[in-house]
Amino acid sequence: MRFTIDREQYIVNKEGVEIDLPRKEFETLWLLCSDPGKVFSRKQIFEKIWTEKSLSKERTVDVHLVNLRKKLGDQVFSTIRGVGYKINIGKTEIKVIKAKP
Repeated sequence: MRFTIDREQYIVNKEGVEIDLPRKEFETLWLLCSDPGKVFSRKQIFEKIWTEKSLSKERTVDVHLVNLRKKLGDQVFSTIRGVGYKINIGKTEIKVIKAKP
């Protein structure tokens, strides 16, 4: 499975198919792909993606992961019970295009 994540244009391409993601889903995917295999806690994801001024709660992370699973495939993500989430894609399968400073 191959992914291209274009940070500049907010585009995700999975095996040649462009997938439209809302900003928070994109940022969540970006975070998980920043360190493939690392388990991120719900709190870590929430604090990095949502601002302190947000009225959302940490459980919103679960909703966004459900949506990402529907769009990208359930096998792409793992839930580590009592710990958090991780992406099951290796570094060699992810091509990242970063935004220009």
